[in-house]
Amino acid sequence: MKTIGLFLLQIKEYIILSLLAIISFILIVSNDNSQIRFLRAAAVGFIGTVQSGFSAVPNVFEIQKENEFLREKNIELSNEVSALKEAKLENIRLTKILGLKQTNISGVVIAKIVNKSLIQARNTITLNVGESDSVKVNMPVITDDGLVGRIVSTSRNYSIAQILYNRSLSITVKVQRSRVDGILNYDGSGNLMINNVPKSADVKTGDLVLTSEYSNFFPAGIPVGVVTEEGNLDNLFKKVIIKPSVSFPGLEEVFILRHLPDNERLDLENAYQKK
Repeated sequence: MKTIGLFLLQIKEYIILSLLAIISFILIVSNDNSQIRFLRAAAVGFIGTVQSGFSAVPNVFEIQKENEFLREKNIELSNEVSALKEAKLENIRLTKILGLKQTNISGVVIAKIVNKSLIQARNTITLNVGESDSVKVNMPVITDDGLVGRIVSTSRNYSIAQILYNRSLSITVKVQRSRVDGILNYDGSGNLMINNVPKSADVKTGDLVLTSEYSNFFPAGIPVGVVTEEGNLDNLFKKVIIKPSVSFPGLEEVFILRHLPDNERLDLENAYQKK
């Protein structure tokens, strides 16, 4: 009890102040004087203003949660847009495939590219089809835009094709407009060139180049590219550079033609060249 008394004695000023505040509040509330009513109204108005001011201050935590929700929705919508774009592109590719099947080219194997090189002297693509899909060495590889290359190696489920940008691949081609013949090769430094074109041959920039009927490996009439540069290489031949019809950097799917060279003709020509 003595300790409580000492404690109360120490805080007597606070106790007296609290009692006086309570008494003042009671007197103000019970008093109906006009001045007191004015003070009460002013106090209520001040408290209301302060409260409304605090309510106008944004809730930081709520805004943060809302931002996180909006970011998640934005990511979901972005993914949906990407999926729709891919579906649209696939639909375009499938439409082109159907169009290709309606042409006179029959026996087409559809393949996806699973690997490719475009910066070497002998560039290739790896396809997800192989011997189990009836794919064989020397079958031509094309797209709906034109010639891609030729199958050079196969396994049960995969195959490798040389593409136009491969120094080991030579293709007999023809200028569609003037019927000028030549041999298409990659020079290893970024250019596809038609060799053995006589200086006097009628070849112009913009001419379309097709596979020739003289080729034993490719069906005639497949678009190869367009002449972008022509000029005199020396006193005998022209320098003819073409841009391929196929865009190799964006290439994802190809068609393999079930077309094989005539072995009898191939053996005869090879035997004659060895004489």
